[in-house]
Amino acid sequence: MNPLPIDTNERSNHFYELTWKEVKIPMRDGNYLAANLYQPNADGDFPVIMTMCPYGKDTHFSQFAPANPTVAIEYTHLQDKGPLLSWETPNPEYWVPQGYAVLRVDERGIGNSPGKLDILSSALKKDYYDAIEWAGTQAWSNGRIGLLGISYLAMSQWAVASEQPPHLACIIPWEGTVDYYADFCYPGGIQANGFLSFWWKNGVLTHQYNPGGSLSEEQLQDNRIDFPEMVKNNPLRDQSWTNRFSDLSKVEVPLLSASNWFSAGMHTRGNFLGFQNAASEHKWLEVHIGSHVGEFYTAQGRELQKKFLDYWLKGIDTGITREPKVKLAIPRGGNSYTWRYENEYPLMRTQWTRFYLDASSKLLSVELPQAKSQLCYDGDKERESRHWAEPFMVKAFSREENNSKRILFETAPLENETEILGPIKLRLWASSTTDDMDIFVSLRNIDPLGNEVVNSGALTDQFPISQGWLRASLRKTDDQISAEYKPYYSFDEIQKLIPGEVYPLDIEIWDSAIVVAKGNRLLLEIGSQNQSGCALLTQTADDRVWEADVTLYTGDEFDSYLLLPIIP
Repeated sequence: MNPLPIDTNERSNHFYELTWKEVKIPMRDGNYLAANLYQPNADGDFPVIMTMCPYGKDTHFSQFAPANPTVAIEYTHLQDKGPLLSWETPNPEYWVPQGYAVLRVDERGIGNSPGKLDILSSALKKDYYDAIEWAGTQAWSNGRIGLLGISYLAMSQWAVASEQPPHLACIIPWEGTVDYYADFCYPGGIQANGFLSFWWKNGVLTHQYNPGGSLSEEQLQDNRIDFPEMVKNNPLRDQSWTNRFSDLSKVEVPLLSASNWFSAGMHTRGNFLGFQNAASEHKWLEVHIGSHVGEFYTAQGRELQKKFLDYWLKGIDTGITREPKVKLAIPRGGNSYTWRYENEYPLMRTQWTRFYLDASSKLLSVELPQAKSQLCYDGDKERESRHWAEPFMVKAFSREENNSKRILFETAPLENETEILGPIKLRLWASSTTDDMDIFVSLRNIDPLGNEVVNSGALTDQFPISQGWLRASLRKTDDQISAEYKPYYSFDEIQKLIPGEVYPLDIEIWDSAIVVAKGNRLLLEIGSQNQSGCALLTQTADDRVWEADVTLYTGDEFDSYLLLPIIP
């Protein structure tokens, strides 16, 4: 869909009163979806901002997932709030006065929409397509539909955009993953059950279609596909997964992909993947820091969204097409950052620098150790990972030396301030006492006093620079799309290990950015437990490889190294 002619009439600057009503959107199979239509109380047709999600269109933001104590607190800190705001949705009280209709749809099996609940499915893509086409042909619509929302509401944007509904004009997937398998269900091939189980129980099931509470638990179960059970029963990325998510080669609409540097294990990877691989001729990337929802509702967040939507939905010359394609927050730890514009991602001027691991000294250095050495850490045989898995517990990093389940490698104090920005990779030579091993990696910024410089991220303010994961039996990579700095795993074949045999493993550490102060050290943590700092992001499923004691090998032909994107 081409942009509209530039709009110069007075309506562009007019502010409208809001009116709203519930509507029923017909589906191709005879079912309907319920939606709230918020629109200007005026004659004429208007561009449409649309969402579809499983969180209940009538549930107020502050009441979403009552078991999550952070939601109500988060709401009090939002810059944009009001009685019509729902979780992770655009606020109609802001957008309608700006001359937009806002359509908030309960997906099938949710809220007031009857039918079988099957989240993130091929059926969802068809329903979303039908809803977009319905909205594009209504008298109150100008025929141009834009999608805007956070998290799930962004994931579904990538998916339906690949179906190419004719009335879809643009999308803004804000912190929304693309590859459900690798990005948040099985990062590195290890089932991320911590978040998944809590989210499903408290964020989705509480909104399942149940008119007047008339359905029994047995009926509710019959009316849904249990997503965590589907995840558990499909440990390889096969057609049961690929049918669900987006074919980026078919995403052709203009897009603004907004990511968060500090959301490893959730959405960071997906927004970069979408930006880099979507077929769209017109695409932008924005990367911020901070809480999962906060930046979306800030004045600067809304300004960026409006600049994009005003151009593609209203035809107003906002200057967006003359701006650089990439806008990056450059973090310095905590909440500190500056903005910088770039023309591509990863940056062409990146100096890919290897820091070699030395098991004899536990140092990271740009010099490859000539002598071979090795170190061993224990498996999590006691399942200690499960002992602190209260959903909202946050655990600070500790350098305690009596932790036998990890090994710490450190650089010398940095001689100069150093900017790291982009994808990160760890090449590791390792062996296991069993036929598999789960490896967890964290990269940290340590000040001269030995304290970690943490970052404000999506789910915690204790975020390290970044993290990586790998189940060694799923180490096979797709060489056609992998790069020296980023392995892409196939996740389609289990290749068991021979106990005691040494294997080279390429571990993806998710894209990140940080300016490390002069005198600070970089610390690489490798072990058998997820040290994310946030209990929601734990991997404690029954299929975990708990028993493996792991030996790391460095020096000479065992060139274990951390590949960092240094920006001069």
